[in-house]
Amino acid sequence: MSQVNKKTAQMTQLTLLIAILVVLTFTPLGFIQIPPVAITILHIPVIIGAIAMGPVCGGILGLAFGILSMLKATFMGVSPVDLMFSPFASGAPIQSLIMCILPRVLLGVIAGLLYEALKSRLSNDALSIGISAGIATLCHTIMVMGCLWFFFSAIPLKEVFLTIVGVNGLLELGVGIVITIAVCKPLMKYLKTRVAV
Repeated sequence: MSQVNKKTAQMTQLTLLIAILVVLTFTPLGFIQIPPVAITILHIPVIIGAIAMGPVCGGILGLAFGILSMLKATFMGVSPVDLMFSPFASGAPIQSLIMCILPRVLLGVIAGLLYEALKSRLSNDALSIGISAGIATLCHTIMVMGCLWFFFSAIPLKEVFLTIVGVNGLLELGVGIVITIAVCKPLMKYLKTRVAV
């Protein structure tokens, strides 16, 4: 595959993953409702893109995820926690921007870098994908929750909030690992055959 075709293919893949992020963000498809928590799967396209295309593309997808989450919080936010992600509604615009953008960009970069480091060390590709997805998801959850805690310490009923977030984080971790392995294995096999052509 020529360099121009490779760049075109990569741009197409990035565009498709961003489109998936848009659909997941602004429809109920991006959330699995298990009362009292809602498990988001919005981080999964970012991780898939980072593993399949590298940390730079992962960072771009993470940036898209951050911007989309900020737009959703601004125009469709309903809970007090949602509004903290909006620089227009939180009362702390810089903190909201940092919380929306930085953890999401780092999510993609971490997933991509981890996979690149592990794929040469581990013979099992599914294990490399699973570890990368798991650690990236965990880092993302910790960073977002850390920002909520650090920037917006006036969260009511912190103990209850932390319990729900802990359950939520573990469920998102499990779902993220399973879906990422299920999608990345055949996707990467397909991409290798395309490069060989």
